[in-house]
Amino acid sequence: MEIKQFRYGDTNLAYLIYSGGEAAAIDGGAPEEILDFIKTQNLRLKYVLNTHEHHDHTPGNERLLKINSVEFIAPAGLVKMKQFHLGDESVEVFATPGHTEDSIVFKHSGWLITGDTLFNGTVGNCYSGDYETYFNSLEKVLSFPPGTKIFAGHDIVDYSLGVAKKIDPENQFLSLYRSKYDKNLVVSTLEMELKVNPFIRFNDSKLDAYRSGLKMSLDTPYLRWRAMMSVH
Repeated sequence: MEIKQFRYGDTNLAYLIYSGGEAAAIDGGAPEEILDFIKTQNLRLKYVLNTHEHHDHTPGNERLLKINSVEFIAPAGLVKMKQFHLGDESVEVFATPGHTEDSIVFKHSGWLITGDTLFNGTVGNCYSGDYETYFNSLEKVLSFPPGTKIFAGHDIVDYSLGVAKKIDPENQFLSLYRSKYDKNLVVSTLEMELKVNPFIRFNDSKLDAYRSGLKMSLDTPYLRWRAMMSVH
């Protein structure tokens, strides 16, 4: 399974995943660039999909769906299916409600497309208002192997690292993380996120002093995360 990243708007990232001559556009807000790539690679666009239905992730849908035989499947439908196929390979889909009620993550061997559930360096806003469910979704995402690549819905790495620096100024991994940043392919790993991203380091004692200053209960991993989200 191959994955191609496209930029559009101020920070958005679109994806085309493909195998065996078949492709799926995910949050395909760069439709013309995606279609040009499909043509050069001699692919057939099979699906138009979204990590969630916020308007900044769906602007390419209408254009892409003008292609013959392309199928649109909404996030809720993908969750029911649990997986879909491109060529001889399958892509898993699982629900990650929190940022929105319909948020989902796409999984294949070695990578996740996380939309706005988990960014490179931070997490999304909890627009659903259900923080406990969002926490459970993040725990699900973090359960994968450390080397799992994270492809997010936006490139906000500079902003995220600035926030992380304020929260954890002595973190030796911040400079390494920044050195690996490439605007032409924005990606990290779960291992690096757990060293740098303050919003998923639920049990990292190095953040305890900062969290204590927030004057919120820190008795459980969820409450430590909830305290950190108060400054998100």
